[in-house]
Amino acid sequence: MSTAMPASSGLRTPLPHELPVEVVERKGVGHPDTLADGIAELASIRYSRHCLDTVGAVLHHNLDKVAVFGGRAAFSDTDGVYDRPLRVVFGGRISTSFAGQELPVREILEHAAVDHLRTALPGFDRVQLEVRHETTNSSKFSHWFAPRSLDDLPERPSPFSNDTAYLVGSAPGTVTEAVALLAEAWFRRHAWAGSDIKALAVRNGATWTVTVCVPALAGYLNSSAQFAEAVTSAASELTDLLAQRLPGRVSVLCNTRDSRIGPISGQYFTLSGSAVDYGEDGLVGRGNARTGVISGAHLAGNEATFGKNPAYHVGKVGGWLADTAAHAVATEFGPCRIALLWRNGARYDEPASIEITTVNPALLGPAEELVRATLSRTDWMADLLTGRYLPAVAPVDELLADLERAVR
Repeated sequence: MSTAMPASSGLRTPLPHELPVEVVERKGVGHPDTLADGIAELASIRYSRHCLDTVGAVLHHNLDKVAVFGGRAAFSDTDGVYDRPLRVVFGGRISTSFAGQELPVREILEHAAVDHLRTALPGFDRVQLEVRHETTNSSKFSHWFAPRSLDDLPERPSPFSNDTAYLVGSAPGTVTEAVALLAEAWFRRHAWAGSDIKALAVRNGATWTVTVCVPALAGYLNSSAQFAEAVTSAASELTDLLAQRLPGRVSVLCNTRDSRIGPISGQYFTLSGSAVDYGEDGLVGRGNARTGVISGAHLAGNEATFGKNPAYHVGKVGGWLADTAAHAVATEFGPCRIALLWRNGARYDEPASIEITTVNPALLGPAEELVRATLSRTDWMADLLTGRYLPAVAPVDELLADLERAVR
């Protein structure tokens, strides 16, 4: 029997916006870890759609074991060329056949890798790429990844949790989260900027400090001095913009290690837009949470979402339910945290525990009603297959609107 467990006013864990110090990091869309997340998620979406179109159900797969192994570029003073390829390795398990008919798994996965990298890396056309397949269809259940018919999918028609897991959703997003996302988008809109942008936003009381690391993209800047001027100007503009919108002091620092001396190739200079040019690697689950940021103090749960099966995997379905429940409660009652625990084999409307934290503990009863209404939903598939959790950079205007809502 699931239990709603509020914390009393003296004991409850503070909500994210109540923390005296809040630290939020954003690994940009071109960061190696974010590249791995995006490839895994798009591959799962493409595979799921193919399965729905051809057999009428999403077959068993877990593609949350993608690795991006960096390539190598040899640089001149202002340009470069790839001399060792970027490698994408697909791990995990996936159904390669249905009713004895082979599925085009390799083609689906490879096209997903290329399409996501082309979207995420502004210099993708200059990259050498290899895609390797290390997925398996191994299981102790002989037909788990080689179903003879839809009867070999036991989660149909009533999905259940495939593992024991703890998922947490918080809403609405905080000012600091909005600032971190905006910092990436602000620099990314410049043609000279690559996409492997990392932003770390720290709120100490009502003071925000934002530290950003931005790569230069080959073909736009010719010297270290020019690069320094570009990032300094962009950081100054963002500082002014945030100072007009935040209820406290703000400063933006950019590329704190770099200097104005020497050729631009001695700075954070890239062909693709990412540190993968230097051999940096990425793995699913090492970067942003499904919220798009890393904010550990917000209690985000223990699951990586990207690449997991959207039909029933608790790491994806449970995350969607936690996020959707938190949004519903926040819309009615203000900031909240919804934490859900499922045990292996449990129905999604029967979690082992429900923890609800609201700004006013007296709201627990009606908030629980909204959470339970959300848990009765089974319509997550359509939303997940639209790419809800695909890494992307939102437009600056949209993020400014999010910031204004968060400040209010």
